[in-house]
Amino acid sequence: MVELNWHDYLVMVSFVASIAGLVLLGDNRNSQPTDDSLRDSFASRTLSEEILIKMSFTYWTVYCISVFGLKLHLPEDSWLLLSLKLTTVLSYLLTASSILSLPLQRMAVRQVED
Repeated sequence: MVELNWHDYLVMVSFVASIAGLVLLGDNRNSQPTDDSLRDSFASRTLSEEILIKMSFTYWTVYCISVFGLKLHLPEDSWLLLSLKLTTVLSYLLTASSILSLPLQRMAVRQVED
């Protein structure tokens, strides 16, 4: 039996929250504006923002899965352990870069509109 600490419980809660976020974003298709000109400008602006948010939720889900994969009792020289460590680091960095690029993308859209 694997003992869990506070970080593991936090990762479990954030895993459930990221799955819920992906479900809510996937259900967002019916809430688009009905006016054609408004819909085109709204869709072009929010499509990239929505993609960035979905990417950050997806990368965080992968991070949570790989963190719990590291809890498995694997041999130290196992290729699976090394790939889980690499996946954890890469998914964490990709999550951070997706979250950081969202405000930068909004600033770029605002500058183009002005």
